[in-house]
This record gives sequence, structure tokens and C-alpha cells, in this order.
Amino acid sequence: MLDAIDRVIADLGLNILDTVEVPERPETRVPVPKRIAEGPAARVISDTIPGGQIWKHQAQALSDLSRGGNVVVSTGTASGKSLIFQTYALHLLLTDPGSKVLVFYPLRALTNDQLNSWKRLAETSGLGRDSVGRIYGGVGGVPMAEREKIIERSRIVLMTPDVCQAWLMRTVSKPKVKKFIESLSLLILDEAHVYESVLGSNTAFLLRRLMAAKRILSPRGTNARRLQIIAATATIDAPAQHLENLTGVQFKVVDEAANGAPRSRRTIRHVEGPESGQEGKEAIVTIIDKICEMAERHRFISFVDSRQGVEQITIDVDNPAVKPYRSGYEHDDRTAIERALHNGTLHGVVSTSALELGIDIADMEIGINLGVPQSRKSFRQRLGRVGRAMPGIFLVVAPANAFTRFGETLASYYESSVEPSYLYLGNRFVQFAHARCLQDEMEALGRNSGEAPGGVQWPEGFPDILSVARGGYPREFDSIARVGGDSPHINYPLRQLGEINVEIRQGNQGSGTELGDMAYIQAIREAYPGATYLHSGSAYVVNRWHSGFNKLEVRVTQRKNAPPTRPILRKLVTIDLSSQGIIPGRFKEGGKGLLAEAQVQVNEKVDGYSIGNTQHRYSESTNPNMSRKQRDFRTTGVVVKIEEDWFSIPSVRKEVAEGLRDLLARERSIAPQDIDSAHTNIALATDAGLRKPITDVVVIYDSVYGGLHLTENLFDEFNRYIERLSLGAKLSAGEGIVGAETSDNLRQWAQGLADADGFPDSQPPVPPADGNWLLVFKPGSLVGVFSTGGMQEREIVEPRYIESPFEPGKMVLYYSYQDPANKGGTSFTPADATEPVGHDWEWVWWNPDTGDYRELEESE
Repeated sequence: MLDAIDRVIADLGLNILDTVEVPERPETRVPVPKRIAEGPAARVISDTIPGGQIWKHQAQALSDLSRGGNVVVSTGTASGKSLIFQTYALHLLLTDPGSKVLVFYPLRALTNDQLNSWKRLAETSGLGRDSVGRIYGGVGGVPMAEREKIIERSRIVLMTPDVCQAWLMRTVSKPKVKKFIESLSLLILDEAHVYESVLGSNTAFLLRRLMAAKRILSPRGTNARRLQIIAATATIDAPAQHLENLTGVQFKVVDEAANGAPRSRRTIRHVEGPESGQEGKEAIVTIIDKICEMAERHRFISFVDSRQGVEQITIDVDNPAVKPYRSGYEHDDRTAIERALHNGTLHGVVSTSALELGIDIADMEIGINLGVPQSRKSFRQRLGRVGRAMPGIFLVVAPANAFTRFGETLASYYESSVEPSYLYLGNRFVQFAHARCLQDEMEALGRNSGEAPGGVQWPEGFPDILSVARGGYPREFDSIARVGGDSPHINYPLRQLGEINVEIRQGNQGSGTELGDMAYIQAIREAYPGATYLHSGSAYVVNRWHSGFNKLEVRVTQRKNAPPTRPILRKLVTIDLSSQGIIPGRFKEGGKGLLAEAQVQVNEKVDGYSIGNTQHRYSESTNPNMSRKQRDFRTTGVVVKIEEDWFSIPSVRKEVAEGLRDLLARERSIAPQDIDSAHTNIALATDAGLRKPITDVVVIYDSVYGGLHLTENLFDEFNRYIERLSLGAKLSAGEGIVGAETSDNLRQWAQGLADADGFPDSQPPVPPADGNWLLVFKPGSLVGVFSTGGMQEREIVEPRYIESPFEPGKMVLYYSYQDPANKGGTSFTPADATEPVGHDWEWVWWNPDTGDYRELEESE
């Protein structure tokens, strides 16, 4: 097979730049631990494993579990982790006939893949196939009326944490739900490394809320069942610490040092080629076409980190035995593809990261990745999809400098430790969302909803937010409170923060057909009005956005040969470098600039779309459905301010901003959508409350509502990141993510930085930017205006830069606005009493000396 693939590469004229051989490894088997071997689930092992002996790490894990501890199994892919938690689950259930097991899989595809395995083992153990149930949501999900029946009759229940959040905990007062939670003796967290960043931080609170409900329903001093936890992962750093942060309880670790599983030989090849864009998609199409033409059938999986890229590649391959797969599909489509993968009908599949976890296809021989995977975690998971029962090959299609520009080689990339899993439980917006949910749960269970339940390790600050979550909370929580409404369990999805989910529906009238869903941040980039949206191998045109209470629908119509579109994006970042804006202890300064972690406000909007070189701006359209869409959020980020001539060049600032962002994401395993950068359209919030343009800074920030401090490591280890940029420039002969000259300038500048005592006395001076410009709401914008009667939506007439009526000599910004209460005339309000709401507003630069307005620059 390896020779055949090499011939394909040669026939296509592709260049193999580097190769890593992962040798095979023999197995190490040992006897089953005595407590399990002599227990009621012994037949599961004897019927499943030849000779009754299991791999070394499986025996160690089962031994630790049988002593009652919480265990995390952190061994490579295809090492039989599922058999560990399945065997132990059946052991507990057969020992205690009244107990139940809850299994969390982070993706719906995994619940589909694992269901039959659970049913088969349950039948072997004597519990029967019907003792296993699965609950899933979304289009085609399990009806509400059936869910309580499933948790009542099933001893083992599979679900995603999303279902637990949106349904189980929301209905915690129902008798059957209460009985199910009380009966739980084991919680299984498969693919535990996925629980990081937004999903992980939300899941950490969900797990604590579940444990709090369990403690209330099973008080100590009775024959209550203790909840034991098993976690499994192939790719995680510091597993014990991560699981303790995730759950609040301690774990024993079974890691790679004890791994007794065999491993087939795998060959990793770096093949020179484009890593993105249309050229990248065409390269993958060409390789797939050649694989499909091979005389002997070899099954493959290709990974592309773009939902729309997956769709376009599959359309261009035009082979019914090759299917796309990504998140957002409705249940029937997902199930059909997964079934075809398992039964061998499909020759191959093109997927996003949605299939990089836990899917076990024994005869999958070939893997293809467009570009270098975002993280080593992702890379190892994707590599683990091939060569599970036979030798495999994995192709990374990427430019010659794909590894060297980051200061590494293919070998060092493969051999390095995986990145840490990042949780930030101090995010006040995460805490507020879960405080709202916990209050409802405690009221349903007859407890004081304003106090954090005991016996659970709640993150610092959470009890204080819980006490005011119902009312009397600071104004900063107004927007997230509106998102939660009266149904916080539904309106605060685990995979988002502070933003509603978006449903994609076909048809303009009635309920239409739901095609799937996506996060709001994705909708702005993929499903904006007028966009060509690709789904399951077909093209659709986005006709309009329809908003309801805490709900957003995107309506689409199928259209053949719809041209590809690109959004016209604008982004504005406002930084606060005062003592109120800089995070305590996160400030360094030098003779020519500063480095700080600070509060940041971000506005992202789509103003139209392009087809080829032709732009279609919403402002020029007569169709009311073709209108601007945007998101506005507060977060945290790292500000780099360099007061040197070489940094005044926009292209250099762009190089630095994107280079630091990409290196940070690579080093810390941060999802691309979770951090971003800015080198232009940056405003500084001044001491006078104004926003002025600043041109000698770049910002690398969390693209997450409220921020998860994902970028803080850039501040902590700034000099190390600069050295990595320099090394990348040298190894790639000047073609690093930052050029040699720029990296040298950065290194010299950084040597002058030193820790500052306290905070700056005032905001840094704003360098001149073609005159006296201020950031203002554009006339005609609809904004929220605060008055004694609360917030009212009003239309801005114009900005006014005037002397303060309260502080003579101080200039302040006011707005005049249309005021119905003033007989149709206008009224005035200070700028700090206005707030953006909805989509019908925008920022512009305004020069109070000349009265001129200037649009923000377009984002590239």
C-alpha cells in the first residue's frame, strides 16, 4: 500500500519533503485483576479477549477503579480505553442492580459509533441490549416524551454534555429524572481532552451542578451511591490536573508508560503543496481522484479545517463513494454517512475535526490532511484514524516551510509533548450563565437558590455571582442576561458563550426544513445574507436572517451552480490601557513602548459579499433582507505597543500580529476561532472617555465573549515566542511567519521591557493619525440610550464634541438623537450613556474639526 501511494504522489509530480516512520510495537498482556476476574462481569473479558488476559494498562486501570478511585486513562489511540470503562461499568451494574451509568461523549458522532459496542457487551454480560439507551438532540433527535422512558428503563445512558445541559438538568425536578440522578454510580468522560476552552469551561460548571444535584438527591448518612468518574483520552497534558480542574475531584492516572497495546506501523509524509484556499482544495481533490482510480481499493479519510472547504472538495470529487462530514448536519444525514463508513460502502470521507475523535474504522489505511493540523493533539487524533488494524500512511499536504516557519521539523512536531488543555473558570460571564442555571435547579429541588450547594468545589468568585444572578447584578451582565431569558439551560449552549445559536432552514415560508445549526460567529463568516452556503454536497443561497426571541434562523434556498462568495468584513478593536483596563500584574514597559494584558472590546461585522472581484454591499441593495450583521463583545487580550519607525509600516504590524497569533494558537492548542488579532482599526479609550485611533499597536485577543485568558501565555512568555519567531525565520530561509528583519527588530525591542510597578499613571499618548479623529456612532445608527426610564432605542442624528457642562475646560462627546418624547425633535445624551444594540448601527471615524467622516478599513 505504501508503494502504491508513493506512486500516486510521483504520478502527480508532488515532492515528498520529509518522512517520519512510527514503528510497530508489540503487545504486553497480563492477567485480569482479581476483583474483576472473580466478579459478575468476568464473562465480558473472557468472551471478548482471547485467553482472558488484557493489556497492561487496562489491568492497571481496572485495578485502580475496583478500589473506588477516580481514574483518567491517558494512552494512545487504539489502545482499548473503551474496554476499560465498559467492563468496569458492567461490573458495577451487575454488583448493584439499582445503579446506573451516564456516559458523556463530546460529539454526537461518537455516541452513534459507540452505541453498538455498548449494546453488544451488555448482551454478553447478561444485562441485555435494551439496558443501553441513547439520548440526542437536534433535528431528528429523541423526542421529549421518549427521554424519560429511556432513563427509566436503561442502566447505561449515552449522551453529549449538551443534552445534559439543555434537557436533563432543566427537568431535574421530574420524578424520573431525580431517580436517575440519584441512581448514578458512575460517570464516564470519553475523549476528555476535548473539554477545554469554551466547551471545557462550560462543562466544568455543568459537572459541578450535576454533582450538586446528586448530593442533594443522595444525602450522606443513607445508603447513597457515591459517584465515581472515569475519564479517557489519547492526547492530554497533565491529565490529573486537567481532570481535577474540570470536575473538582482528584484522579489517579494510567498513562502511556503503562501502555501494553500493540501498534501497527505508520508512515507520515510531508508532501509539498498549498495549505489553504482554492489551490489547497484542488490539491486534495487531485489526490483523492487518484486514490479512487487505484486498481486495489484503499480506504481513506481526508481532513480539512473548513466546513465549506469539506463541502466544495466533495462536490468537485463527484464520486458517490466519497462523502463530506462536518458538524451541523441533521441526524439522518450523519447516521447515513457513519453507517456507510462502518459497513465499507464508502471509499472515503472528507471531514472537519468532527471525525478525528474515537471513530474506529479498522481498514482505514490512508489519511490526508490539508495543511498542518492546528495542534499536536489534533494531529495525533487524526493520525490515529489510520493504521488501526494494518499499516497506514498519513499525508500532510503543506508548503515547504510549513514546519520550519514555526521553528520545528516534522519529526519534532510529532515527537513533542501535546499542548496543555486550557480551562478558565474565572470568566464572569461563564459563571453568570451557570449561576442562572443552578438557581433554577436549586429551586426545583427545594433548596436556597442564592447559595452555592456544599460538597462541591466551586471556582473562586462563583458564590458571589450566584447570589446576585437573579437580580441586582452589575450592568456588565445585561446582555448575557437577555440571551438567557427565561430558559437559561437552552439559551446558554455549552459550545458558545454569550451568543445565541443559529438554525439553518431551507425555504422562506413556514417552518421549512432544518438543515443544521452553527455558532453565531460562524454564521457571520459562512451564512451572511447573500452567501453561497454549502451543505451535504449541495449549494444554497442565504436569503435572509429571521430573528425571534432568543432564536435566530437563517433561511436558504437550494440553487445549482451558485458562485462562491466571500464576506466583506470589518473589525474594530478598542483597548483600555488605564489602571481600570490593564489586568493587575500584567504590565511591562520600556523606553519605546509597552506590553500588557488588558480589557478589549471587539466589533465584527459583515457589510456585504464579493463574487470574484465584484463587491455587493448591503448599503447599496434595495432588498431589506440584505443587511449588515455584526457581533460586539468584551474580552481580554495582549497589547504590544512599539514606538519605533519600523513598526509604523502597516504590513509589518500585520506580520507581527498574525505571526504571534498563529504561533500562540499552535503552541497552546487553541482553536483558530477562539483567538484573533488586529493591526489596524484599533481605538484607544482615553482618560476623557473618548475613543481615538492608535496606529503603533497590535492586539492578540480572545475571540470569546468575556475572554478566557487564552492569550495570557503570550504575555507570560513573550521573549520565548519572539525567539521561536526568530528560529522560524532562520530555519525557513527567511520564509517564517515573521521575516528575519522583523523578528530581529522584535527581539531587540523586547530586551528593553521590564516589569512595571503598579499601573501606568495615565493612558499612553495617542500618536497623530491625520488629524483629530474620534470613533463615533454613524448618523442614522439605532442605539440604546440610557435615561431615568431605562434604556430606549433611538436614532443618532449626529455627534457633538463640546465643553463639559460639569467640568469647564474639558471636552466631551455627546450625541443628538431623535426623541419622540420631545415632540419629534432631538435630545442630547453623553456618549457613555449609549450602547450598541441589534445590527442597525456602525462605527465610523469622525473629525470634529472638519466634520468629515471616514469608514473603517476592511479586514483582510
